[in-house]
Amino acid sequence: MSFQLRLRVRPSAALLEHPMWSETDFAYLRGRGYTNTQVLKFWDRDLKFGAKPVHWHPNDSKYLSAFSRVVRS
Repeated sequence: MSFQLRLRVRPSAALLEHPMWSETDFAYLRGRGYTNTQVLKFWDRDLKFGAKPVHWHPNDSKYLSAFSRVVRS
């Protein structure tokens, strides 16, 4: 099963250029109701602590289940 992302909100230039940028993570966080500013703050915090970008695996049923609950396709 293939899953195509459909972002309804455009990411800001700051998000697109951020080292933590991940389209699937952005879609997930926006689907949870966070604003672009809040997503940027999360990623800044995570980067400070040495985290790597989160890449959801939409073809994996474990991730697809959680992802599909918050992102409407």
